[in-house]
Amino acid sequence: MSNSPVDELAQIKNSIAELRAREHALETRFVQLRNSGPFSGFAGELVIEQTAHEVFDIAKLPDTVLNDPRFYSLRQVTSVRIEPHEETNSHALFAQVTRELPCPASPHS
Repeated sequence: MSNSPVDELAQIKNSIAELRAREHALETRFVQLRNSGPFSGFAGELVIEQTAHEVFDIAKLPDTVLNDPRFYSLRQVTSVRIEPHEETNSHALFAQVTRELPCPASPHS
């Protein structure tokens, strides 16, 4: 087993991806069974709550606004990902998870 920080990060990302997939599967099942509740466990009660809120729909803006460069700004995104070596089984070892991270402050800001 490698002690490389890259391999450790890959294993962590893979574990997180597996946990998120399991979380999603469990949550989906509880939502499907919501009328069969209540759901209790040793740690607590499962609560399913549905809310609604307004969202800004950019698709409804006129083309004159959408095509005007004055309404655009540049946003820098830093991402960290693990790219497996060609000789490894990428599906078994590496989760392809990309997350936006805060960019370090540039000296020109």
